[in-house]
Amino acid sequence: MEVLVFDLKGEIGHFRRPDTTVTHASYPFITRTALWGLLGSILGLPQLTGENWIGIRLMSRVSTVSQELSMLGKGWLGNGPEFNRPTSIELVVRPSYRIYYAGEHLGRLRDMISTGRSYYHTYLGSAYCLTFPRYVDTVDADELLPPYRQEITTHTVIPSHAIARLVPQRGLEYGRVGGLQYEHLGERQFRGTLNLIYEVSGRKYSFVPQPDPPAGRHPYRFCTLPEGEVICLW
Repeated sequence: MEVLVFDLKGEIGHFRRPDTTVTHASYPFITRTALWGLLGSILGLPQLTGENWIGIRLMSRVSTVSQELSMLGKGWLGNGPEFNRPTSIELVVRPSYRIYYAGEHLGRLRDMISTGRSYYHTYLGSAYCLTFPRYVDTVDADELLPPYRQEITTHTVIPSHAIARLVPQRGLEYGRVGGLQYEHLGERQFRGTLNLIYEVSGRKYSFVPQPDPPAGRHPYRFCTLPEGEVICLW
């Protein structure tokens, strides 16, 4: 399997949780839908289509700060005059991610990212959080096929339903983020949710995978990179 590897980093990021209104809380790292939107922006597509697999590795520790910004608001139910309203927003500080991509758009994405081109602006969740993808490599990865019988060590974020048991290690900080939207259907409509497990500082951690992917859950794949690193694509 051919896998495109590139990096995303910026000064701030904001991946808004849909269940927050008056205040804008953020997920701790880039979401699947935000990443698909970024890939679509690079390619000039209104919607990323076809078969696409992504993996995320945190390259820096998750750190957030709350900031009050003046946001453009509207009157009651949109009928009144526009006004500026102070809004508390949670920002991810100096986010840095390594992204793994496999799918039918790999060739075009590699050409665009490796030459520093994009059809539209690319940002980390919100328009005021600009980022510029940096090409790392394109590698041939070996896919691990189920049933998965060996313990796996990885740096990447893992869907919780792929894990049968975490293997605790001294000094690591485990995090879980739930309710991430899985697929954007357009017009602010979404389908499915996803729960993810990660190590807060992006350090490698070990787990025992489910022997077989659970039926009826969102699919995932484990792949081994040439240097021996195991990644999860979902």
